[in-house]
Amino acid sequence: MTTTKTRAADVRIEGLALELDEPGVPLGEAQRLVRDVSFTVAAGEMVGLAGESGSGKSLTASAISGLMPVGVRRAEGTITIGGEICPPHKRHPDVAMIFQNPMTSLNPSIRIGDQIAEAVRLRHKGTSRSDARRRAVEILEQVEVSNAPARAKQYPFEFSGGMRQRAMIGIAIARDPAVLVADEPTTALDVTVQRGVMDLIDRLRAELGLAVLLISHDLGVMNERCDRLLVMYSGELVEVGPTGQLLATPAHPYVDGLLRCIPDRAMAAGKLEPLAGQVPPPNRWIPGCRFAERCASATAECEAAPIRFTAFAPEREVRCIHPQAASLGAGRSVR
Repeated sequence: MTTTKTRAADVRIEGLALELDEPGVPLGEAQRLVRDVSFTVAAGEMVGLAGESGSGKSLTASAISGLMPVGVRRAEGTITIGGEICPPHKRHPDVAMIFQNPMTSLNPSIRIGDQIAEAVRLRHKGTSRSDARRRAVEILEQVEVSNAPARAKQYPFEFSGGMRQRAMIGIAIARDPAVLVADEPTTALDVTVQRGVMDLIDRLRAELGLAVLLISHDLGVMNERCDRLLVMYSGELVEVGPTGQLLATPAHPYVDGLLRCIPDRAMAAGKLEPLAGQVPPPNRWIPGCRFAERCASATAECEAAPIRFTAFAPEREVRCIHPQAASLGAGRSVR
């Protein structure tokens, strides 16, 4: 079996802003969907991106992968992969993406091996069909699909959910990427299969030196796997820091609220504290803190003007003018 060593590369996002692509509306003047997002993912590092649905996680990931949906455009900021600036709406050859539902991402009418072989030939121009098929079998072995030669001839419906996700990972690494964006890669899988898939991503990260951005709702998975954690709310980063520190002593009330919703923590505390309200749509965003209407610590000052993203401890940043309020209930484990 051949394991291709990728080119080590980091990801750097600076001042990213995404907006609706409205006909006749000048760039920078349409409704913002994501704003002021800056972070890095180093080669060999796994960084988690967390937040409720509607926070802008997948939209940010789509900008990195060059797969932004129709009707969305980059208004500001730069995305740099391995020192090369990426133009909007153009896929960088060193970036691969794993989607959350492999059954809708795989072509049901094409054999698994042929789908992986197609990715090989797209990446390595001039590769013969027979060589690409051989490489597809090697990749299936690399992602731990048993009896790979036979499985390569099967269709997606003949694979279990976990095996389909492994096939999707296989298609991703067939591109020999330096950067892997994993958007909820274990959402539809049971707990034991989830662990197997995450073990595989972790192993490939170590073997290939991948820079991995993991998007998930599962803070427990983040705590186990990610070196650093980014938390988004209403299109903005609200807190960033080393995963263990951030989850043990959250500085932003939103992060503390998410942690209080975890069932295991609720059982230990003797009560479940659901986070009231929901993420507001973009047309209801206020000038100040977008979490203010759900925050027990909010003041008039919070709603008056945009809140700056500021450093408050080594390697930690928060978008809050009362960052210590959240830490009063901190210090408990995630699981």
